[in-house]
Amino acid sequence: MLLRCLSFAAVALLAGAASAQTMEFGCPKPGTIFAFDSGTSLTAHSRDGMDCIMQKEGGPAVKVRGLLFDNPGPDGRDTSAFIAAIKPERLWPLAVGKKIEASYSTSGQTWTYVLNVARFEKRLGPADALFDAFVIEMNEQGDKGYRSISRWWVSPAENYALRYDFSNSDGGANRAVVTAVMH
Repeated sequence: MLLRCLSFAAVALLAGAASAQTMEFGCPKPGTIFAFDSGTSLTAHSRDGMDCIMQKEGGPAVKVRGLLFDNPGPDGRDTSAFIAAIKPERLWPLAVGKKIEASYSTSGQTWTYVLNVARFEKRLGPADALFDAFVIEMNEQGDKGYRSISRWWVSPAENYALRYDFSNSDGGANRAVVTAVMH
């Protein structure tokens, strides 16, 4: 009997761990403000299908597709064609090991992309608190040996990426880190 109870407890723990490693798509609660290490902030407004509508502080509304790609992009450019080619919504629901591939061509150049849900981990975040995160990695390959890697740490509790890192073969790098979340 004791062995059966211990077996049941082990199965229950494993089932809980497995369910913790999937995430349905959702947007942050309207009114939630995300402050970044750059000094900027975004306020969550609403959801439109697989887009979360966010308002830049002192700027225009931005659609964030699948919690990954902004439109317009950070430089103000329309990224609709890129987002349509990548279709990041195919990653949802998130589950460790899920992978999608895509290509994008414009102006005579072509890039290939592999996006995967690499792992589920705890990460230090806003207010130096640990948060659970799905780590999504995107490997990009372009013409003339160009390569880049992007990583997002998506928080199931906040329905948002609390960290983003990027680096490429040209020596470029960028990051965005959420330093505070205000509900």
